[in-house]
Amino acid sequence: MTSQAIVTISAAVLACTQLLKWAGVRDNYGPIAVLAISLFGVVFWGWSNAAITRSSAFDYFAGWVAVSTSAAGVYGFSRASGTALTKLTAPPSTGAGSEPTIKG
Repeated sequence: MTSQAIVTISAAVLACTQLLKWAGVRDNYGPIAVLAISLFGVVFWGWSNAAITRSSAFDYFAGWVAVSTSAAGVYGFSRASGTALTKLTAPPSTGAGSEPTIKG
C-alpha cells in the first residue's frame, strides 16, 4: 500500500469513527469498533484497487495498523480504555506487592 492509499483510507475510517461516536457507541466498545472499521476499510480498498496476494499481505497488514492507530487517536483510546487502566484494586495481602512503597 502506498502512503497516499493509507491517508485516503484513514480519512474514510476517521469519518466513520466520528459518525459512530455521534451515533452513541459507548466508549468501551470504541477499540473494537475502530479495529473492525479499519480492517473493513483496508480490505475494501484492497478489493477495489488491487488483488490481495501473498506477496502484498504484509503491506496490507502494515496499512491496517497505520489506519487503526490514526482512528484510535481520534476516537480517544486513552479515554475509551481509561476505566480498565485506572481500575483500582487492593494490593495483595501477602507476597510480592503487599508492602507499601515508601519513598526514602
